[in-house]
Amino acid sequence: MDVTRRDFVKGAGAAGLGSVMLGGKLFAQAAPAAASTEANSAIRVGLIGAGVQGRVLAECIRKIPGVRFQAICDIWDYNRNYTARRLKAYKQPVNAYEDYREMLEKESGLDAIVVATPDWVHAEHSVAALQAGKHVYCEKEMAHDLSAAAAMCKAAVVSGKVMQIGHQRRSNPVYQQAYKMIHEENLCGRLTQLYGQWNRTPEAKLTWPENQPMTPEMLSKYGYANMDEFKNWRWYRRYSAGPIADLGSHQIDIFSWFLNAEPSHLLAMGGQDYFDDREWHEDVVTIYEYQTQFAGKKGSARAYYQVLNTSGWQDYFERFNGDRGSINLSENGRKCYYIPGANVDVPDWMKSVERIQVDGLSAVPLIPALKAKSPEMAAVMDEFDAKQGHHLHLENFFQAVAKNDAKAVNCPPAVGYATAVAVLNVVPAIERGGGVSFQDSDFVAQ
Repeated sequence: MDVTRRDFVKGAGAAGLGSVMLGGKLFAQAAPAAASTEANSAIRVGLIGAGVQGRVLAECIRKIPGVRFQAICDIWDYNRNYTARRLKAYKQPVNAYEDYREMLEKESGLDAIVVATPDWVHAEHSVAALQAGKHVYCEKEMAHDLSAAAAMCKAAVVSGKVMQIGHQRRSNPVYQQAYKMIHEENLCGRLTQLYGQWNRTPEAKLTWPENQPMTPEMLSKYGYANMDEFKNWRWYRRYSAGPIADLGSHQIDIFSWFLNAEPSHLLAMGGQDYFDDREWHEDVVTIYEYQTQFAGKKGSARAYYQVLNTSGWQDYFERFNGDRGSINLSENGRKCYYIPGANVDVPDWMKSVERIQVDGLSAVPLIPALKAKSPEMAAVMDEFDAKQGHHLHLENFFQAVAKNDAKAVNCPPAVGYATAVAVLNVVPAIERGGGVSFQDSDFVAQ
């Protein structure tokens, strides 16, 4: 069964983007507003969502020069108190709020909002912040449904503010250089097949301090049935699209980036029979088809992707296979390498690098090779070695904020929307027992 995306998303048109084109082709912004801070003053930040992921981002942000926290918000006092104490310890005392609306109203001096809440409220929080005149960094998945993601796109355009979606691999210099190796140096030739995975051993659901739960009244006020659903929202249909969105969106996003194309077709299957205490498919396998162009020649490529929560074999990576060689990438630098094809010479800048063996094949480790490429690239790699994966993506966001340039981010909302189309359609593809066909216009928020 082939089904178009429009069968699943009938509300996206209500977002009403008019004549503005998105989807990476043209991202027409409103006229830039005047910068909200003086050139030498700190960018003042508010955090919505001070849970585990919010703390990860806060740890990165507090280390970025010229950026300071002013306020945080979380509906659970345990999260608020923990994060506020930690920031205070690093000499960034903050005002803490339960309700984001109160924070936006009272903290008028905020320049930017970082949204690290569950997927189902990303749009609510991001749109409110944009309408309040704040720049926004929003974690992925961009939204829980495409109409909400389209509304975020519209709000960003109307506001003229900077918005970055948290697909942090797009700011990773190893990935950026691998893209150039493929498209500028032809190291892989024509890409014909891609592979990605994120595998994890079975894990118990998250717990919480027994003496510090939220009250049933507070949970109900903010839309949660109980503490289990609040802590384990990624496993419940109301709040998330499951592991394929939580993990897979990072890597499926990279497929489109490296192929310079959105998928034209999707096949998917998923298992929902290993765990008996959660709602989503624990294991998902997909095949995407792309219409591509390399060296002026049209062709097609297929990408196989899997996310497993029943086996951690080889954890996470992406591989790009072409007729001249293959590149393997991961946020784990030890899994980044190039395998030249038979009778293919490596470029001169790789020749002095000691090879490694991968599945019986001779491979060039990418990070040492990039360090050998030039002193400038060695400096970039040394800086990369010292920073957490999200750090560079946040730096890119705050650099764009400082310039008040919405086009300077590596993952604008148009890109986040296109990725959401590819990822969120996995669920109906599984549940309708067939495939999903796309048109180019599907990846443009209407």
